[in-house]
Amino acid sequence: MNQTSPSAPSPAQTSQMNQAILAANLLRRAKVGANNFYWIAVLSVVNSFISAFGGGLTFVVGLGVTQIVDALSVIVARDMPDAALIAKGIGLVLSIVVSGVIAIFGYFAGKGQRWAFYVGMALYGLDALLLLAFQDWLGFAFHLYFLWGLFTGLQALNQLQKLLPRQASDFPQDIGVS
Repeated sequence: MNQTSPSAPSPAQTSQMNQAILAANLLRRAKVGANNFYWIAVLSVVNSFISAFGGGLTFVVGLGVTQIVDALSVIVARDMPDAALIAKGIGLVLSIVVSGVIAIFGYFAGKGQRWAFYVGMALYGLDALLLLAFQDWLGFAFHLYFLWGLFTGLQALNQLQKLLPRQASDFPQDIGVS
């Protein structure tokens, strides 16, 4: 019985396979970076619910802005017991809206939109400065850690966009160029 062995891939096939593996790895890294926005948003909402129901535990990854909203709603609820439910409800809604904006950045960053990384990182960086102003060192450190994760996701997206061929667009690219 004569059995033929499979032929080795050509150099061109090997190059294509290596490029496909590299693209898949860069895509995975970009998605992991974008998912950091979701973690930030979800943990911020969890922190807000914990605060509204009188818990003392918080996640350091959450947003400083939502922590301020939570603190203000707890203070108003304590000072005005008749409006406590309304104050906590408004605080929860505001925290969910702010966290929703962060989640939207995660959605668009996950779709490969670089602007979402840039704007989301800038806002999260400002939030980190807010924590620094309140001397929340652990929260600030975790903000830096998550900013690094967002940055590495952006780097992977940039490398991926350089690797992939440009796609034709129906919109002319040279408008106003003479």
